[in-house]
Amino acid sequence: MKPGFFLVLAISVLTLPTLTFSEVASPERQEHSFALGITTEYFEWHEKGVTIDGPLYGVSGTYAYHGDNQVVANASLAFSYGELQYDGCTWSGSAARANTEDSRVEFRGLAGYDWRVTGKLIMTPFVGLGYWYWNNDLKGWGGYERETTYWYCPFGIRTTRPLSHNGEWGVAAEYDLFLGGAVKSHLSDTDPGLNDPKVNLKAGAGYGVRCSIWVGTKMEESLTLRVEPFLIYWNIDKSNGTTLALNGTTVGSLFEPSNDTTSYGVRLSMEF
Repeated sequence: MKPGFFLVLAISVLTLPTLTFSEVASPERQEHSFALGITTEYFEWHEKGVTIDGPLYGVSGTYAYHGDNQVVANASLAFSYGELQYDGCTWSGSAARANTEDSRVEFRGLAGYDWRVTGKLIMTPFVGLGYWYWNNDLKGWGGYERETTYWYCPFGIRTTRPLSHNGEWGVAAEYDLFLGGAVKSHLSDTDPGLNDPKVNLKAGAGYGVRCSIWVGTKMEESLTLRVEPFLIYWNIDKSNGTTLALNGTTVGSLFEPSNDTTSYGVRLSMEF
């Protein structure tokens, strides 16, 4: 998918007409709240000639703070796992298909401000710091493990609006400023004589965007069920090069080609 699709979708969602589902005011935020969630998503990573895709399943936890001065902050940790499909080629150029074992961890810390536009609409601009880690282990002959890390700064906005006396809904859109990262390939898995090269991803060499729409329903006074479909897209440029060595002797160089990652799915969480 093209990144423009996500940008257009995010802008469209944020500029939805201000619908009136009820005359109730937006509910007051709890000063401290926690959320536990489960996620299912379809994940696709693509570079020229290679695709890794399939379903991932995950869990997440979030702590949120809403101050009397309308300042908000939250921290979240998410973990997902799945067995994906590698569709590409070997170093010699032969076509190859294989299974991969994949896990991903993401930590985010955000700070923002609850701007009460009206008695029924809250808009929360936010900024923060994020860390994204993906472990991809290609199985079978010639397979090896790869570790990818991103550091990024998210900028975005989230809205909250009442849906009924015990419900609310909103949308979120975000741009992720890429701060840097790395890709480490464990080539010694294929030949103990090979080194495990690590290439660096430069700051500004890529970007991410994400958007979602969510609906929440109060099950009890302090318990809310939330459903949130989402889209996430990353576009990363070609990395710097690094040395490939065999038994300590340089035999070539490696770099990470430009690539993009798309994931879309739904998150179900309980907030208390």
